[in-house]
Amino acid sequence: HVSFGYQEKEILHDISVTLRKGTLTALVGPSGSGKSTMLKLCARFYDPRKGSVRFNGMDMKELEPESLMKHCSMVFQDVYLFQDTLKNNIRFGRTDATDEEIIEALKIACAWEFVEKLPDTINSALGERGRGLSEGQAQRISIARAVLRNAPILLLDEATSALDVTTERKVLRNIIEQKPNKTCIVTTHRPSVLNMCQRVYRVMETKVTELDEDCLLYT
Repeated sequence: HVSFGYQEKEILHDISVTLRKGTLTALVGPSGSGKSTMLKLCARFYDPRKGSVRFNGMDMKELEPESLMKHCSMVFQDVYLFQDTLKNNIRFGRTDATDEEIIEALKIACAWEFVEKLPDTINSALGERGRGLSEGQAQRISIARAVLRNAPILLLDEATSALDVTTERKVLRNIIEQKPNKTCIVTTHRPSVLNMCQRVYRVMETKVTELDEDCLLYT
């Protein structure tokens, strides 16, 4: 029963959604409908005006920020990478990660295929905001960083928008198969990944509706 809005404009009204552990869920709908807002409520960037967001039955307001950060990783469409090595960018959220764990995360994110061709592989230097990488490569590096943190909840906010359909599906399939206990929620405008999801919700006009297979044929 969550309601939320910005200033006087209501974005979500009395919505109730259940996200099961270890599943891939998609949020679809027009731009500005509230898909990204739902993810930010899950990550507690905001608190709802009414209702509650619960994790394993506990209101997220009762969780310490450190605990919440351990449970949730979020990747945005606009990637921020800093001027340093690829290695330090990827292990930013988990500084004790080994080179082998970093490479494994890169493989899951379909990024190792271009990183291994760089002169210094994971030790290659990046420019400010990831200068030297394409938009799609930067998105895959950001996904690898989130995968490496290994939080049980992974939120992808249009995070594969710069990838071609084949690579996008491969990245999501890798996450599903190699991190089977991870709960993954994606916002997308593409129908190509919807048949990979256990649940698909349409966000539109402040409401959230679960779509069945017949609806997905026309989404």
